[in-house]
Formats: sequence, structure tokens, C-alpha cells
Amino acid sequence: MTVSIRRLSLGAGYEYLLRSVARGDAAANAASPLTRYYTESGTPPGRFLGAGLAGLADGAGIPVGTVVTEEQLFRMVGMLTDPVTGEPLGRRPSAWPTPRSERVAARVAALGPDLGDEERAGAVARIEQEERQRQVVRPVAGFDLTFSVPKSVSAVWAVAGPETQAEIYQAHQDAIGIAIGWAERNVVFTRSGTSGAVQDDVRGVVATAFDHWDSRTGDPHLHTHVVVVNRAQSVSDGQWRSLDSKTLFRYTVALSELHEGVLEDLLTERLGYGWDERARAHSVVPRHDVAGIPDELIEEFSQRSGQIQTETARLIARWAAQHGRQPSDGQILRLRQQATLATRPDKEQHSLAEQTDRWRVRARPFVGGDTAAWADSLRDRVALPALTADSLDAGLLRDAARIALDAVAHKRSTFNHANVLAEVHRQLHGVRFATVVDRLAVAERMTAAALEQAIRLDPPEPIPAVERLRRPDGTSRLVHRGSEHFTTQTILDAEDRLLAAGRDRGAPGATVPEHTAATLAGTPVQLGPDQVAAVHSIAQSGRVLDVLVGAAGTGKTASLAALRTAWESAHGPGSVIGLAPSAAAAEVLGNELNIDTENTAKWLHEAPRNPERRRRLDTLLDRMHTVSSSGTVLGRRLQADLRETQAELARWSVGVGQLVIIDEAGLAGTLTLDAIVAQVAAAGGKVVLVGDPHQLSAIEAGGAFAMLVNDRDDPPELTEVRRFRHEWERDASRLLRVGDPAAITRYEQHGRIRSGNRDDMLDALYRAWSADTVRGLQSLMLAND
Repeated sequence: MTVSIRRLSLGAGYEYLLRSVARGDAAANAASPLTRYYTESGTPPGRFLGAGLAGLADGAGIPVGTVVTEEQLFRMVGMLTDPVTGEPLGRRPSAWPTPRSERVAARVAALGPDLGDEERAGAVARIEQEERQRQVVRPVAGFDLTFSVPKSVSAVWAVAGPETQAEIYQAHQDAIGIAIGWAERNVVFTRSGTSGAVQDDVRGVVATAFDHWDSRTGDPHLHTHVVVVNRAQSVSDGQWRSLDSKTLFRYTVALSELHEGVLEDLLTERLGYGWDERARAHSVVPRHDVAGIPDELIEEFSQRSGQIQTETARLIARWAAQHGRQPSDGQILRLRQQATLATRPDKEQHSLAEQTDRWRVRARPFVGGDTAAWADSLRDRVALPALTADSLDAGLLRDAARIALDAVAHKRSTFNHANVLAEVHRQLHGVRFATVVDRLAVAERMTAAALEQAIRLDPPEPIPAVERLRRPDGTSRLVHRGSEHFTTQTILDAEDRLLAAGRDRGAPGATVPEHTAATLAGTPVQLGPDQVAAVHSIAQSGRVLDVLVGAAGTGKTASLAALRTAWESAHGPGSVIGLAPSAAAAEVLGNELNIDTENTAKWLHEAPRNPERRRRLDTLLDRMHTVSSSGTVLGRRLQADLRETQAELARWSVGVGQLVIIDEAGLAGTLTLDAIVAQVAAAGGKVVLVGDPHQLSAIEAGGAFAMLVNDRDDPPELTEVRRFRHEWERDASRLLRVGDPAAITRYEQHGRIRSGNRDDMLDALYRAWSADTVRGLQSLMLAND
């Protein structure tokens, strides 16, 4: 993504931007921030941005591009007041939080004079502890929208001559202006009425923009922080109100994809850049780089990523030495997160001139001694014709919209306008448009065409009779922009097939011994009553598609081991195989049950190739008949090919009586489950989905597991929590699983919760993680953003 977003609390969060600003004034009259701060250490001060500036300063307004002072920024983001007059912008925020030291002092002063020294010391310690744990909620003062150019663009900008550098910088600024303008017209609103039911259009945003040149490791990273104030002036009545942040966050990805496409158009128009589609290391979504940029240069200017990768490799090697095997994919991800934190440096301030000299030296091994000449050689490489809004006829537009819709539907069972718009802009990357207006127009038409092919899930609101509640286009202001939910017929059909399979009683079964037991790692395990009941239900239900519900720690593994024993007694060794959405989960399942396992994506990639393998097998058998002796070189080679093909065919096939266990089924996508169940059902087998509908859902279009569980009156469920040593923790985990607030009280009573202000908690979190790591323990640190 080229645009990210984060909330800024009142009076906090913007100091980083001020610390990066250069304090010198040696070139105050220079033409642009790029040249003015070329020789100064740091970055330019912020400048005002947004159509909402016209409503400030008692209606006199502030010109776009005016430099923002530190006092003005504090008034806006620190006090939510007019930067010129200091008057509140709308309703005053809640009272400023009293500093903790002052709260403690006030409470200590109120202690009675008759307390003894020991009693007073205890009371003071208790007060300090309570105030550390007290949650201080600050109002939201604004939003930091960070606009970054792609790494290939930063690489060219870093080493180009002054003219090209200025052209790229200006294209970046113009793309930001276009993106902000689009957002002001389409996704920035305020709310009024009871509970904010009415969504109001605004005059525009009040914002400031801060340019930054590099990353924490000194790599070229041209990006701009756009701080949007959490106040906007309503068009309907001129009142200043808080932004509708839900809509803003909902459309951030679409805004990011739009910004990147607009930047491509501007650079192609002004510099003639072409664009190459290249694969990403950790995503199936390709990236688009300036044509002619060597991958080695992008890698050189991605030192932050390189540091993380080096540290990750070191941690993986240490982990393997400690455990005697390589870590799983999930464990590698956690090690990478650990490496990211461990290698994060403080950001240093340098002048752009110093940085440019360094970047050119680093680039020479990859592009030659004259980096500016090399950058100039990238110009005028575009070979694609420039499309206009009229270049796509209705049929082509509909086909393109269908591709975008299918891409969204594969990731989401239900989606909204913002999801489709983001995917449409993503599909349009690499397409050359004559103007930005043409790009925006085509994206709007494609999105509308895609949603015409989708199915709306919520009924449309009736159009209000009161004009105040209608938008200029006639739609209702009571329906917030982008809040409608859609799905596709493909998803609905897949869900219908899964429900039908869950009700179909024509699958094979197995007889379960009266005294059901399990064996794990060669050790007998006695099952509980809930486990025995679940195993009996699944083995004898006859359902083509069955479920096993179990929260963490309820003994799913032992239950599945018993089911495997009973099933193989009826259908033979190897009649049980396992699948899981991730390779790590599949590996764990295979090790625990001693069965063949694979991840679902790999299975669906390989299984369709079985007809090809059968044809190859038939061909090999025919050739074997023509070979006089198996002892010849040709005969031995044919026998080896025959055995390999037979093994591959057996590996990716299911047969009559096969039981396929899909673990972590809540993380499996609906279309994935539909394809696997159809394959197993056609072969005369049975599928059992294992998981917990209260846990995380699928990354792709999901929700099928919960749907299938809810479709049953009596789904097999493990109810006894066996993992915890303490009885209270078992009960608390049950409450937590279903979202009962009483769980919080249980954990508080047993000292499991630590609280305090943000800085204290970050420090405590890091110290705890660091202490675990030093002791050689596996420590997991999570954050919500």
C-alpha cells in the first residue's frame, strides 16, 4: 500500500513530525521545499492542505500551501481549535486528561493526617498502582494519512539529477492533491442527528502535509504525512463536526490504490515512464515498478528489509539448533516479527544533499558511475496507447468488472463498495490513461458494473421525503456511503452445496468400540464423556460433511486420534488423511495423528492434475508391455517413472471410504471447502471440519464453518476444557470465548491483567518480551495495529 492511516490522540502523536523539521532558514526564498531544504538537516515544515481551509480564520480562510507553524499545529491537533483565531472548531473535546503525577498528588494530599507512616506508605503505593492502571482515553484529534511512492520511484528520485528529482517530487505532491480532492468529494463526511444517523457532505478537510525523504535506515523513501484534523464544516448548515472516521478507514485501501495509479499516470505523462509488473516475495498481488529499474537496486535501497531478513535468518538458525529441526511457517513468521523489533533503529536527520550523495554512491555498482544520466535513460519508455474514458465499450468494461468482482469474492464472502473500488484500481495498475480524469471515470464505471453483477444483501432504504435527508444524486443520507453489503451468486451456490453436504446422510461410517480410547505418541489417553460422544456421532452419522467443535484445550487431538483408529479399523490403513489452511497447521496435525497431511491450497493445486497423472500412468503401462526385460536400462527407468506416478496419484486422490479431516476449518475459505467437499463426495468419502466458530475467521471468503455448525441442532462439541491447571482459568476461558465481560473480572482477580498509559504499557511489554527472549523462551507480543 502507498497510503496508510492511523489515529492521532488529542495533544499527542504529532511531535514526531515537528522533531523532523529543519530549524535553519538559510534558503527561505527558494522555489520549493525540495530545493529550499536541499542543504539543511531535516525536512520542511508542514504546509496547509485541503478545501476545508476556506472556512477557517472567521471565514477569511487560509491559502493552500501556507506554511503551518508549531503553534498552529498544536491548536489544530492539540486543542481542535481554529489555527488562526484559536476558537473551538465545533463542540469542545472532553476535558484534558490530568497528568498522572497530578492525580497521584491530589489523592495523596487527601489522605487523613491520622495515618501512621507504614499505613500511609501502603496507601501511597496503592494510589500509585491504581493510577498507573487507570485507563486515560484521549479524544481523537486527527488522522495521519501517510502517502508513500513505490520503492522503484524512490530509487529513481534518489539518484536522478535536480530536474528529474523535482519532476518526481512534484508528481508525488500532485498525486496527493488529487487523492485528497477525491476523498473530500467521496469519502469524507460528518454525521448529525440522533446517534449520527445522518451523513453530511463537507466543504473539505483541514490538513497539513509534512514531507520526509528517507527511512529509518537511511534508504530513499519519499513520503508525506498528511495530518487531517478531526473536524470538518458541514455543507448543509456550516457547523463544524467530527469526521465520520468509519467511512474514512473503510476507503483507505481504495485511496491507496487510487493514489498509486494517479502517480503512474502523472509520471508517464511528464517523464514517459513505462511500468513493469513484478512478483512480490510475500504476496500474490504483483507490484508495478518503473521500467528499467534493476531488482538489485531496489534490493540495495531496501536495507531495512535486508536487516530484518538477516536477523530472521540468524534467529531461525538458533531456533533449529535448539529444537533439532527447522521451524514451521508460523514459527518463522513470529521470528520475523521478533527480528523487526530487534533491528529497529532511531531515525537520524541529514540534509537531502548529504543523502543524495550517499544514495548515488550506493547505486553506482548497479547503474554505472553517472546515476543522473542513467535516470534520464529511463524516460520515454512507455509503449502503451493512452486510454480515455470512452476507450472501453460496455462488453469489455463488464468483463473487466467481473474479473475484479471475482477477485474480491475469493477473499470475502460479503463485501462493500470500498472493497470493489480498491480491487478495480488495483486491476487498472499498469494501464496508461490519457488523463487522471479518465482513470477515475473508468474506475467508477467498472465498480458500478461489478456491483450490478453482485447481490445486495441489505434492502435499500426508502428515499426520504425530506430534502435535507437526500443527497444531490437523490440517495438517502441515512444510508452511509459504502455501508451496503454485497455477495455473489458463486458464494451463495457454494454455501448451498456445503449445507446440502452437511445434511446428506449417504456417506460411509465406522463402528466405534464401546470403550473408546486414543493413543498419542505411543501413550494411551483416556477420553472424557464429551469426547466419546463426539467420536461416536461423527463416525456413525453418515453425513458427507460433518463438524467437530472444540475450543482451545478441549482435547480435539485425542478425539481425532480415537476417530482415526475406529475409521482405519473399518476402512483400512491410510484411509484417513488431513488438511489444514496453513502448512504449519497441517504439519502439526500430521505429527499428532501420524497421518499424511497437506495444506488446502497445495491440495487444490495438485488434485486437478490427477486426470493427467492417470493418462501418464496408462501410457507407462502400455510402454511396459513393449519392453522385453525389466532389467534393461529403459525398463528400469520406466518402472521408476511408474512408481513415481502411482505415488503421486495416490498422494493427491481420495477413494471410497476415505475420511478427510480439515483442521482449523474456521480459517478455510468457503470456495476452498466447497471444492474439497465436492471432490471427496464424488469419490464416496467423508469430510469432517474441525475448529471453533468463535475463533478467527478465514483470510479469504469464509464463514462456512460457523454456518454449518449453526445449521445443526446437535453439532458434535467438546465442552470440557482440559488444558489449564487452574479451575478458575478454565471457567474464564469459556467466558472469554463467548465475549462475556465477566471474564475480565476473573483475570483481574488473579493478576493476569496489567494496565496503564500507552508509554508505560509499551515499555512494560517490551521489557517482558526482552526478558523472555534472553532466557531462551518463546514470547509472543501482539498489537492491534
